[in-house]
Amino acid sequence: MPRSFSSSVLLLLSAIVAACSGGCASSGSTSARADASSRTTVAAITEQDLRTRLYIFADDSMEGRAAGTPGHERGLRYITGELMRLRITPRGDSGYYQRVPIVRFGGSADTMWSHNVVAIIEGSDPTLRAQYVALGAHSDHVGITRRTVEHDSVRAFNRAIWEAQGRDANARGVTPAQRSAIRIALDSLRALRAPRRDSINNGADDDGSGSMALLEIAEAFATARVKPKRSLLLVWHTGEEVGLNGSEWFMDHPTVPREAIVAQINLDMIGRGTAADVAGGGEDYLTVLGPRRLSSEYDAWVRAVNAKQPLPFALDYQFDADGHPQQFYCRSDHYHYARYGVPIAFFFTSIHEDYHQVTDEPQYIAYPKYTRVTQFLRDLAAYVADQPSRPAIDRPLPDPNGRCRQ
Repeated sequence: MPRSFSSSVLLLLSAIVAACSGGCASSGSTSARADASSRTTVAAITEQDLRTRLYIFADDSMEGRAAGTPGHERGLRYITGELMRLRITPRGDSGYYQRVPIVRFGGSADTMWSHNVVAIIEGSDPTLRAQYVALGAHSDHVGITRRTVEHDSVRAFNRAIWEAQGRDANARGVTPAQRSAIRIALDSLRALRAPRRDSINNGADDDGSGSMALLEIAEAFATARVKPKRSLLLVWHTGEEVGLNGSEWFMDHPTVPREAIVAQINLDMIGRGTAADVAGGGEDYLTVLGPRRLSSEYDAWVRAVNAKQPLPFALDYQFDADGHPQQFYCRSDHYHYARYGVPIAFFFTSIHEDYHQVTDEPQYIAYPKYTRVTQFLRDLAAYVADQPSRPAIDRPLPDPNGRCRQ
């Protein structure tokens, strides 16, 4: 006989709480910080490097990296310090920084200021080096919650809700009866371990994963003996979480000629997507949006590079459908490149139960898969940079001043 929903939830929450009964280290724990900061990185893109970088960047000391806050600026100093160590050329308005006004959704009487971080790795071809393949991620997240919560209870509750929805980003929610059953089951389990208070949205996957992958890719290219033919434009955008402010500002006020940007690759939430995270997920699951919206040739390049990977990804285009209700095409920084006619490819590993929660911490990242995704995007950037011609535009160009339409 099938188990009742309530008993199934109780078993699920028991497993989650039992898994943490020995103590689940948070991203800000002393041991995690010491383990990460004691290691230096190497030229190759490795799982250990990504783990090291992410535990630093998504540490509690960054205070959730809300755009323009001291915690966010600390995160930017880590990035710029690494760029300086690697001797990567700055290309902001002032060194690596481009000053950006932060106007939150709906406008604000007071303008905050933050920074994009911009750098270039110069290409090797005397002619093509004047063109750029842009790679971007967003460095900001959503900051600190207004009230302190109990970390493990929040994760157990959100996990149970996510399972009840079938681990489906398109699901509409759970019934009141299911929500009540989850709360009752959780109350019966809270006595199994001491509470762990938390108020920091660490943003390990969103978008610590993209930001640190971009830094690893930068190190790989900067230390390579042979550089790609075109130059690489590296941009860590600010303000993505409050209205795509940094990418909009950068493309309205580019620090390289806008027409010289031949393509853009956007890395946003690329550290999860396992079978436990999302329906249909797994080690080969990777979502892609956008390349075929302006250039069928660029889309063919994405597929060709993927096919040459040691373990190719099963590229999922479902969220790229016209009119898709999630509107992911309009929700990340690539859009502001596309509105100016730059072919884009946006990669992510889908929404999960820790999205915009205090539980989006480095301990929950799928590091082997995260490493493979990062290596694939390195290979894609190199492939595009070495093509004799830029990707051909064969779709209608959007209105740069119009509203985004998926």
